[in-house]
Amino acid sequence: MYKLILFDFDGTLLDSDQMLVVTFKQLYEKYKPDFHPSDDYILKFSGPQIVDTLKQEFPDLDQKMMFDEWVKYSTENYIKTTKLFPYVKEMLVSFKKNHVKYGLITSKARAATDFAIKLVGLDGLLDFSITASEVNNFKPDPEGIFLAMKHFNVLNKEEVLYVGDGIYDYETAKNAGVKFGYVTFSPRKLDPNSKIDVLIHSFKEFEKEIINEKL
Repeated sequence: MYKLILFDFDGTLLDSDQMLVVTFKQLYEKYKPDFHPSDDYILKFSGPQIVDTLKQEFPDLDQKMMFDEWVKYSTENYIKTTKLFPYVKEMLVSFKKNHVKYGLITSKARAATDFAIKLVGLDGLLDFSITASEVNNFKPDPEGIFLAMKHFNVLNKEEVLYVGDGIYDYETAKNAGVKFGYVTFSPRKLDPNSKIDVLIHSFKEFEKEIINEKL
């Protein structure tokens, strides 16, 4: 039985892939008009720090300017396109009601995380979150998971599950020595040889399994 469940945010609880694709296509159109990448190319950007991705994709441009551009376009597109995956809110309500320990570990900065939480109506359901603003080392470094374990006083790594949607989340869980849950609806597929501990086909099924184990 898991005593602590930690979630990634974008691509796991939050369906923000359309925002990512639209935003980067706008940036390419403006700053690299001859470059027309596929959606799959852009979807791989979910996971790393956005500043690192911007540096990789626009190495010859002023990075502060590019980050400001990212914030402007992504905020507009977040409002237009981002939504929760099915049954996320119901799952978190159930976890809270049944005293399941859970939290959020994300590569987003604090301001962007709080903005997204409020946007999709999860205020009061994500009482514990660790963002890129609270750690010195970003995913796939396990610092965030260790901080969460300390906060919840769960010391046995076998009792911790980190749920994510891509290779960065998988590596974060493995680096921390905790179990990894993979959301199968993710477009970011893992290597077939990856050691996935829990396959999550829907959060409704996952919630029932966790609650039944607890009772």
